[in-house]
Amino acid sequence: MKLIVAFLVAQLINVILSTLKSVITIKGGKGLAAVSNAVAYGFNTIVIKVIADVDMWVAVAISIVCNLVGVYFALWLTEKIRKDQLWKITVTVPTENFESLIENLKEYNISFISYETTSEKYHVLDVFSKHKKESKIIRNLFNLYNAKYTILANCGSL
Repeated sequence: MKLIVAFLVAQLINVILSTLKSVITIKGGKGLAAVSNAVAYGFNTIVIKVIADVDMWVAVAISIVCNLVGVYFALWLTEKIRKDQLWKITVTVPTENFESLIENLKEYNISFISYETTSEKYHVLDVFSKHKKESKIIRNLFNLYNAKYTILANCGSL
């Protein structure tokens, strides 16, 4: 029983480290990616040694459960620790909803730029979101006014 619990804990840590390794490899620099890979694969060696003494079907069941829980947890964690960044959202809103959307954006003190268009059916805006709370407000407003949008993240600096 102790071996099964040890495998469960090791496998859960292994899945979390593997998921974090994947995120860091994609979003981090070369050095951080190399370190995260070394840690994840080093810990994976421990799991492989432990699995040798666990019944195959128990190992499969534990691996499935740990992947369901561990991946979700690791991605939730990365989302929580991610820094806020500036998002530019280009939105197309039906003309009949344009003024109401503008008023709501002003009410919530959300920055935007309005563009002249040749279309009588639609208006176009660039809306700027500085943090997650503001993004939720913006998304709700867009849904309320039947707006279609595309999002760009500020992922660098000069």
